[in-house]
Amino acid sequence: MANTIDKAAWRYGPLASLVYEIDKPIGTSFGDVEFYADRLRGVSGPILEPAVGTGRILIPLLEQGLTVRGYDTSLPMLEQCRANCAKPGLPADVFEADMTTYRDPGSCAAIVIPTGSFALLSDRSGALAALRAMHESLAPGGRLIVDLEPPSFTTDPGTDPVRHWWNDEQLITLTTWHKEVDPVAQRSTRWLRYESWKEGALERTELQFFSLLWFGLAEFTLLLEQAGFTTVTAHGDYRAGVAPTASDDVWTFEATRG
Repeated sequence: MANTIDKAAWRYGPLASLVYEIDKPIGTSFGDVEFYADRLRGVSGPILEPAVGTGRILIPLLEQGLTVRGYDTSLPMLEQCRANCAKPGLPADVFEADMTTYRDPGSCAAIVIPTGSFALLSDRSGALAALRAMHESLAPGGRLIVDLEPPSFTTDPGTDPVRHWWNDEQLITLTTWHKEVDPVAQRSTRWLRYESWKEGALERTELQFFSLLWFGLAEFTLLLEQAGFTTVTAHGDYRAGVAPTASDDVWTFEATRG
């Protein structure tokens, strides 16, 4: 069962992808869109976005004239990304791939992983494999920019409210069916149940095992260095040049291939 959960953990099915699109449509920013656009200003070479999702970051970068392509493990997410790119007539160079195995040696001027997507990897060996693969895909002097959420120190599973969204006459509900926190593995896992309803009848149910790794600040810096990166810098809450603090919700690491 554990292996099945690991393989499914960071894939989004049709309902999960639709909810992401409704809840975080193109144009939504948490400060990350502006931060990434600023950090990538002046980059003339190809930019790669692993775990591209629906294109929430990809599309604003394309609109600024940057050359960006992306990949994801979720085919529904890629379909939504292509549809979102088609609306303003932008190129949709997106494809199915996995962070731990995809390599395109020396091809990228920058690689970006916003919104904490890196934490969706199954374990630390996979995280190191992914960082090494990205290091290989960067040209000399190329940069990796990646978001992480700070570690969570609570072991109380707690409860989450039922959330819902309307998609025309379709009602979509999201229930957290199970929640666990493992401070030893530094991982939190939720079993999310998406349900689609129409005229009071249940049309579809989708279960997602949503599992996130935690990394300490020094730990992830060492992991980047172990993967071969140099000049590692961490920014707190999308404030460029400001070191992370205990109250920050997001740490952004920036590292260079020497």
